Amino acid sequence: MKNYEKKALIKFTTIYFFLVAILVLILGFLYFWQQKHLIMKKTVTQMLQYSQVLVKTNFKYSQEGFSYELKNNQKIVFDIPTKEGKYYTKIFPISKKEGFIKVSTLAKPIDKEIAKVKNFTISLQIILLIVFLTVSYLLAKLSIKPMKETIEHLDMFILDLIHDLNTPSTSILLNTNILIDKENDEKKNKRLQRIAKSAQNISSLYKNLELILTQKLPKESIDLSSLIEKKIEDFQLLYPEVKFNINIQEKTKIFSNEKVLNRIIDNILSNSCKYSNEFNPIVTIEYQNKNLIIKDNGKGVKYPKKIFERSYKESELGHGIGMHIVHRLCDNLDIEITIDSKENFGTDVVLIF
Repeated sequence: MKNYEKKALIKFTTIYFFLVAILVLILGFLYFWQQKHLIMKKTVTQMLQYSQVLVKTNFKYSQEGFSYELKNNQKIVFDIPTKEGKYYTKIFPISKKEGFIKVSTLAKPIDKEIAKVKNFTISLQIILLIVFLTVSYLLAKLSIKPMKETIEHLDMFILDLIHDLNTPSTSILLNTNILIDKENDEKKNKRLQRIAKSAQNISSLYKNLELILTQKLPKESIDLSSLIEKKIEDFQLLYPEVKFNINIQEKTKIFSNEKVLNRIIDNILSNSCKYSNEFNPIVTIEYQNKNLIIKDNGKGVKYPKKIFERSYKESELGHGIGMHIVHRLCDNLDIEITIDSKENFGTDVVLIF
Protein backbone atom coordinates (compact mmCIF):
# COMPACT_ATOMS: atom_id res chain seq x y z
CA MET A 1 0.00 0.00 0.00
CA LYS A 2 1.37 3.38 -1.04
CA ASN A 3 1.73 6.28 1.38
CA TYR A 4 -1.16 8.30 -0.11
CA GLU A 5 -3.40 5.24 0.30
CA LYS A 6 -2.27 4.84 3.92
CA LYS A 7 -2.98 8.51 4.62
CA ALA A 8 -6.45 8.31 3.04
CA LEU A 9 -7.22 5.10 4.95
CA ILE A 10 -6.06 6.62 8.26
CA LYS A 11 -8.11 9.81 7.68
CA PHE A 12 -11.31 7.95 6.76
CA THR A 13 -10.90 5.49 9.65
CA THR A 14 -10.23 8.33 12.10
CA ILE A 15 -13.31 10.30 10.99
CA TYR A 16 -15.62 7.25 11.18
CA PHE A 17 -14.21 6.13 14.51
CA PHE A 18 -14.18 9.61 16.07
CA LEU A 19 -17.87 10.20 15.33
CA VAL A 20 -18.92 6.75 16.55
CA ALA A 21 -16.65 7.02 19.63
CA ILE A 22 -18.37 10.27 20.68
CA LEU A 23 -21.77 8.58 20.35
CA VAL A 24 -20.61 5.52 22.34
CA LEU A 25 -19.16 7.68 25.12
CA ILE A 26 -22.31 9.84 25.36
CA LEU A 27 -24.59 6.79 25.45
CA GLY A 28 -22.31 5.13 28.02
CA PHE A 29 -22.45 8.19 30.25
CA LEU A 30 -26.25 8.41 29.97
CA TYR A 31 -26.59 4.68 30.75
CA PHE A 32 -24.33 4.99 33.83
CA TRP A 33 -26.14 8.11 35.03
CA GLN A 34 -29.54 6.37 34.65
CA GLN A 35 -28.38 3.23 36.48
CA LYS A 36 -26.81 5.28 39.28
CA HIS A 37 -30.02 7.27 39.59
CA LEU A 38 -32.05 4.03 39.84
CA ILE A 39 -29.72 2.71 42.58
CA MET A 40 -30.10 5.93 44.56
CA LYS A 41 -33.88 5.91 44.07
CA LYS A 42 -33.97 2.33 45.36
CA THR A 43 -31.90 3.45 48.37
CA VAL A 44 -34.31 6.34 49.04
CA THR A 45 -37.24 3.90 48.90
CA GLN A 46 -35.53 1.58 51.41
CA MET A 47 -34.76 4.52 53.71
CA LEU A 48 -38.35 5.76 53.48
CA GLN A 49 -39.74 2.31 54.27
CA TYR A 50 -37.36 2.07 57.22
CA SER A 51 -38.52 5.47 58.58
CA GLN A 52 -42.19 4.56 58.16
CA VAL A 53 -41.79 1.26 60.02
CA LEU A 54 -39.87 3.09 62.75
CA VAL A 55 -42.75 5.52 63.28
CA LYS A 56 -45.36 2.75 63.24
CA THR A 57 -43.43 0.73 65.85
CA ASN A 58 -42.77 3.81 67.98
CA PHE A 59 -39.06 3.69 67.11
CA LYS A 60 -38.61 0.14 68.42
CA TYR A 61 -37.81 -1.32 64.98
CA SER A 62 -34.20 -2.05 63.96
CA GLN A 63 -32.75 -3.03 60.58
CA GLU A 64 -29.17 -4.03 59.79
CA GLY A 65 -27.24 -1.28 57.99
CA PHE A 66 -29.73 1.45 58.95
CA SER A 67 -29.77 3.96 61.81
CA TYR A 68 -31.69 7.15 62.62
CA GLU A 69 -31.64 10.46 64.50
CA LEU A 70 -34.55 12.68 65.48
CA LYS A 71 -34.24 16.30 64.34
CA ASN A 72 -36.16 19.53 64.89
CA ASN A 73 -36.61 22.34 62.38
CA GLN A 74 -34.71 20.43 59.69
CA LYS A 75 -34.86 21.47 56.06
CA ILE A 76 -36.05 18.71 53.74
CA VAL A 77 -34.22 18.35 50.42
CA PHE A 78 -36.13 16.36 47.81
CA ASP A 79 -33.22 14.74 46.02
CA ILE A 80 -30.87 11.77 46.29
CA PRO A 81 -29.31 10.96 49.67
CA THR A 82 -26.33 13.00 50.84
CA LYS A 83 -23.05 11.22 51.56
CA GLU A 84 -21.59 11.97 54.98
CA GLY A 85 -18.44 9.99 55.67
CA LYS A 86 -19.27 6.26 55.63
CA TYR A 87 -23.02 6.84 55.35
CA TYR A 88 -25.70 8.08 53.00
CA THR A 89 -28.28 10.20 54.86
CA LYS A 90 -31.69 11.64 54.10
CA ILE A 91 -34.26 13.63 56.11
CA PHE A 92 -37.89 12.55 56.24
CA PRO A 93 -40.81 14.28 58.05
CA ILE A 94 -42.50 12.28 60.84
CA SER A 95 -46.15 11.89 59.89
CA LYS A 96 -48.73 13.14 62.40
CA LYS A 97 -45.91 14.31 64.69
CA GLU A 98 -43.70 17.30 64.95
CA GLY A 99 -40.09 16.88 63.96
CA PHE A 100 -38.03 15.01 61.43
CA ILE A 101 -36.11 11.79 61.21
CA LYS A 102 -32.63 11.56 59.72
CA VAL A 103 -32.08 8.10 58.27
CA SER A 104 -28.53 6.85 57.66
CA THR A 105 -27.42 3.76 55.74
CA LEU A 106 -23.96 2.35 55.06
CA ALA A 107 -22.41 3.81 51.90
CA LYS A 108 -20.09 0.88 51.14
CA PRO A 109 -22.65 -1.54 49.60
CA ILE A 110 -24.25 1.28 47.59
CA ASP A 111 -20.88 2.54 46.32
CA LYS A 112 -19.92 -1.02 45.49
CA GLU A 113 -23.08 -1.43 43.40
CA ILE A 114 -22.43 1.90 41.63
CA ALA A 115 -18.78 0.89 40.97
CA LYS A 116 -19.99 -2.41 39.49
CA VAL A 117 -22.25 -0.51 37.07
CA LYS A 118 -19.39 1.87 36.27
CA ASN A 119 -16.94 -0.96 35.51
CA PHE A 120 -19.56 -2.72 33.39
CA THR A 121 -20.22 0.50 31.44
CA ILE A 122 -16.51 1.15 30.83
CA SER A 123 -15.91 -2.48 29.77
CA LEU A 124 -18.89 -2.32 27.40
CA GLN A 125 -17.62 0.97 25.95
CA ILE A 126 -14.14 -0.46 25.36
CA ILE A 127 -15.59 -3.53 23.60
CA LEU A 128 -17.85 -1.35 21.47
CA LEU A 129 -14.99 1.01 20.60
CA ILE A 130 -12.82 -1.92 19.48
CA VAL A 131 -15.69 -3.32 17.40
CA PHE A 132 -16.44 0.07 15.83
CA LEU A 133 -12.73 0.71 15.20
CA THR A 134 -12.63 -2.52 13.19
CA VAL A 135 -15.85 -1.59 11.40
CA SER A 136 -14.50 1.92 10.70
CA TYR A 137 -11.32 0.45 9.22
CA LEU A 138 -13.27 -1.94 6.98
CA LEU A 139 -15.67 0.82 5.86
CA ALA A 140 -12.75 3.15 5.14
CA LYS A 141 -10.98 0.43 3.16
CA LEU A 142 -14.17 -0.17 1.20
CA SER A 143 -14.60 3.59 0.61
CA ILE A 144 -11.12 4.13 -0.86
CA LYS A 145 -11.26 1.01 -3.03
CA PRO A 146 -12.81 2.80 -6.07
CA MET A 147 -10.29 5.63 -5.68
CA LYS A 148 -7.44 3.12 -5.44
CA GLU A 149 -8.57 1.29 -8.57
CA THR A 150 -8.94 4.57 -10.49
CA ILE A 151 -5.47 5.73 -9.46
CA GLU A 152 -3.98 2.35 -10.41
CA HIS A 153 -5.55 2.57 -13.88
CA LEU A 154 -4.32 6.15 -14.23
CA ASP A 155 -0.81 5.15 -13.11
CA MET A 156 -0.71 2.33 -15.65
CA PHE A 157 -1.91 4.68 -18.39
CA ILE A 158 0.78 7.25 -17.51
CA LEU A 159 3.43 4.51 -17.32
CA ASP A 160 2.46 3.19 -20.74
CA LEU A 161 2.40 6.70 -22.18
CA ILE A 162 5.81 7.58 -20.74
CA HIS A 163 7.17 4.24 -21.95
CA ASP A 164 5.98 5.00 -25.47
CA LEU A 165 7.66 8.41 -25.28
CA ASN A 166 10.89 6.91 -23.94
CA THR A 167 11.55 4.79 -27.05
CA PRO A 168 11.60 7.70 -29.56
CA SER A 169 13.45 9.95 -27.07
CA THR A 170 16.20 7.33 -26.73
CA SER A 171 16.38 7.07 -30.51
CA ILE A 172 16.58 10.88 -30.81
CA LEU A 173 19.33 10.98 -28.18
CA LEU A 174 21.44 8.29 -29.88
CA ASN A 175 21.12 9.81 -33.35
CA THR A 176 21.74 13.34 -32.06
CA ASN A 177 24.94 12.22 -30.34
CA ILE A 178 26.12 10.69 -33.63
CA LEU A 179 25.39 13.96 -35.43
CA ILE A 180 27.19 15.95 -32.71
CA ASP A 181 30.33 13.87 -33.19
CA LYS A 182 30.26 14.48 -36.97
CA GLU A 183 29.20 18.14 -36.92
CA ASN A 184 32.01 20.70 -37.03
CA ASP A 185 29.87 23.84 -37.22
CA GLU A 186 29.75 25.32 -33.70
CA LYS A 187 26.26 26.86 -34.00
CA LYS A 188 24.74 23.66 -35.37
CA ASN A 189 26.57 21.66 -32.72
CA LYS A 190 25.02 23.76 -29.93
CA ARG A 191 21.55 23.26 -31.40
CA LEU A 192 22.12 19.51 -31.55
CA GLN A 193 23.33 19.54 -27.92
CA ARG A 194 20.10 21.30 -26.86
CA ILE A 195 18.09 18.60 -28.68
CA ALA A 196 20.17 15.89 -26.96
CA LYS A 197 19.66 17.55 -23.57
CA SER A 198 15.87 17.69 -24.06
CA ALA A 199 15.79 14.03 -25.10
CA GLN A 200 17.90 13.18 -22.04
CA ASN A 201 15.45 15.05 -19.80
CA ILE A 202 12.53 13.04 -21.23
CA SER A 203 14.44 9.81 -20.62
CA SER A 204 15.26 10.91 -17.06
CA LEU A 205 11.60 11.75 -16.39
CA TYR A 206 10.62 8.29 -17.58
CA LYS A 207 13.02 6.65 -15.14
CA ASN A 208 11.77 8.80 -12.25
CA LEU A 209 8.06 8.31 -13.00
CA GLU A 210 8.54 4.59 -13.50
CA LEU A 211 9.89 4.33 -9.95
CA ILE A 212 7.17 6.58 -8.49
CA LEU A 213 4.39 4.52 -10.09
CA THR A 214 5.88 1.15 -9.16
CA GLN A 215 3.38 -0.61 -6.88
CA LYS A 216 5.92 -2.64 -4.89
CA LEU A 217 9.32 -1.40 -3.79
CA PRO A 218 11.14 -4.32 -2.15
CA LYS A 219 13.83 -3.31 0.33
CA GLU A 220 17.25 -4.88 0.68
CA SER A 221 20.57 -4.39 2.40
CA ILE A 222 22.62 -1.80 0.48
CA ASP A 223 26.31 -0.96 0.78
CA LEU A 224 25.95 2.82 0.96
CA SER A 225 29.70 3.55 0.79
CA SER A 226 30.02 1.51 -2.42
CA LEU A 227 26.94 3.12 -3.95
CA ILE A 228 28.25 6.64 -3.24
CA GLU A 229 31.70 5.83 -4.63
CA LYS A 230 30.17 4.66 -7.92
CA LYS A 231 28.03 7.79 -8.08
CA ILE A 232 31.06 10.03 -7.50
CA GLU A 233 32.95 8.29 -10.31
CA ASP A 234 30.09 9.06 -12.71
CA PHE A 235 29.68 12.67 -11.58
CA GLN A 236 33.40 13.32 -11.62
CA LEU A 237 33.34 12.66 -15.36
CA LEU A 238 30.40 15.03 -15.86
CA TYR A 239 31.73 17.69 -13.46
CA PRO A 240 35.54 17.40 -13.41
CA GLU A 241 35.88 20.80 -11.75
CA VAL A 242 33.87 19.75 -8.65
CA LYS A 243 35.76 18.55 -5.57
CA PHE A 244 34.01 15.73 -3.71
CA ASN A 245 34.58 15.19 0.03
CA ILE A 246 33.28 11.83 1.25
CA ASN A 247 32.94 10.96 4.92
CA ILE A 248 31.31 7.52 4.97
CA GLN A 249 32.76 4.47 6.68
CA GLU A 250 33.45 1.46 4.50
CA LYS A 251 30.76 -1.21 4.29
CA THR A 252 28.11 1.09 5.78
CA LYS A 253 24.83 -0.78 5.32
CA ILE A 254 21.33 0.62 5.02
CA PHE A 255 18.00 -1.08 4.34
CA SER A 256 16.22 0.39 1.32
CA ASN A 257 15.45 -0.05 -2.38
CA GLU A 258 18.70 0.37 -4.32
CA LYS A 259 17.14 1.36 -7.63
CA VAL A 260 15.01 4.13 -6.10
CA LEU A 261 17.79 5.30 -3.78
CA ASN A 262 20.06 5.56 -6.82
CA ARG A 263 17.62 7.97 -8.48
CA ILE A 264 17.21 10.02 -5.28
CA ILE A 265 20.96 10.45 -4.76
CA ASP A 266 21.46 11.01 -8.50
CA ASN A 267 18.97 13.92 -8.51
CA ILE A 268 20.38 15.49 -5.35
CA LEU A 269 24.01 15.20 -6.49
CA SER A 270 23.07 16.60 -9.89
CA ASN A 271 21.64 19.73 -8.20
CA SER A 272 24.59 20.00 -5.79
CA CYS A 273 27.12 19.89 -8.65
CA LYS A 274 25.06 22.18 -10.88
CA TYR A 275 24.55 24.88 -8.24
CA SER A 276 27.89 24.70 -6.35
CA ASN A 277 30.26 27.63 -6.08
CA GLU A 278 31.23 28.78 -9.56
CA PHE A 279 34.93 29.27 -8.77
CA ASN A 280 35.59 26.58 -6.14
CA PRO A 281 32.79 23.98 -6.30
CA ILE A 282 32.81 21.56 -3.35
CA VAL A 283 30.27 18.81 -2.61
CA THR A 284 30.47 17.04 0.76
CA ILE A 285 28.78 13.69 1.42
CA GLU A 286 28.67 12.20 4.91
CA TYR A 287 26.68 9.60 6.83
CA GLN A 288 26.09 9.81 10.57
CA ASN A 289 23.33 8.67 12.95
CA LYS A 290 21.35 7.15 10.04
CA ASN A 291 21.43 10.51 8.24
CA LEU A 292 22.90 10.91 4.76
CA ILE A 293 23.94 14.54 4.32
CA ILE A 294 24.83 16.04 0.93
CA LYS A 295 26.20 19.60 1.08
CA ASP A 296 27.27 22.10 -1.53
CA ASN A 297 28.89 25.53 -1.23
CA GLY A 298 26.76 27.24 -3.83
CA LYS A 299 24.53 30.28 -3.81
CA GLY A 300 21.87 28.50 -1.72
CA VAL A 301 18.11 28.42 -2.03
CA LYS A 302 16.05 31.54 -1.34
CA TYR A 303 12.89 29.69 -0.23
CA PRO A 304 13.88 26.19 1.04
CA LYS A 305 10.31 25.38 2.15
CA LYS A 306 9.10 25.66 -1.45
CA ILE A 307 11.79 23.45 -2.95
CA PHE A 308 9.57 20.33 -2.96
CA GLU A 309 6.67 22.08 -4.66
CA ARG A 310 6.00 21.00 -8.22
CA SER A 311 7.22 23.48 -10.88
CA TYR A 312 9.07 25.61 -8.30
CA LYS A 313 12.52 26.73 -9.48
CA GLU A 314 14.85 29.61 -8.72
CA SER A 315 16.80 29.58 -11.98
CA GLU A 316 16.31 28.82 -15.64
CA LEU A 317 18.61 25.78 -15.50
CA GLY A 318 16.01 23.28 -14.34
CA HIS A 319 12.40 22.33 -14.93
CA GLY A 320 11.25 22.63 -11.30
CA ILE A 321 10.21 19.00 -10.91
CA GLY A 322 13.47 17.31 -9.83
CA MET A 323 13.17 17.84 -6.07
CA HIS A 324 9.42 17.29 -6.19
CA ILE A 325 10.10 13.84 -7.67
CA VAL A 326 12.86 13.25 -5.08
CA HIS A 327 10.36 14.04 -2.32
CA ARG A 328 7.83 11.61 -3.84
CA LEU A 329 10.45 8.87 -4.11
CA CYS A 330 11.57 9.45 -0.50
CA ASP A 331 7.94 9.28 0.60
CA ASN A 332 7.58 5.90 -1.15
CA LEU A 333 10.60 4.57 0.76
CA ASP A 334 9.60 6.12 4.13
CA ILE A 335 12.70 8.33 4.04
CA GLU A 336 12.38 11.76 5.62
CA ILE A 337 14.06 14.49 3.59
CA THR A 338 14.91 17.95 4.89
CA ILE A 339 16.67 20.94 3.33
CA ASP A 340 18.69 23.59 5.17
CA SER A 341 19.92 26.39 2.96
CA LYS A 342 21.41 29.85 3.35
CA GLU A 343 21.91 32.23 0.48
CA ASN A 344 25.56 32.51 -0.60
CA PHE A 345 26.58 29.77 1.86
CA GLY A 346 25.21 26.61 0.27
CA THR A 347 22.55 23.95 0.74
CA ASP A 348 22.40 20.85 2.98
CA VAL A 349 20.09 18.04 1.93
CA VAL A 350 19.50 15.42 4.65
CA LEU A 351 18.04 11.96 4.08
CA ILE A 352 16.86 10.43 7.37
CA PHE A 353 16.53 6.63 7.15
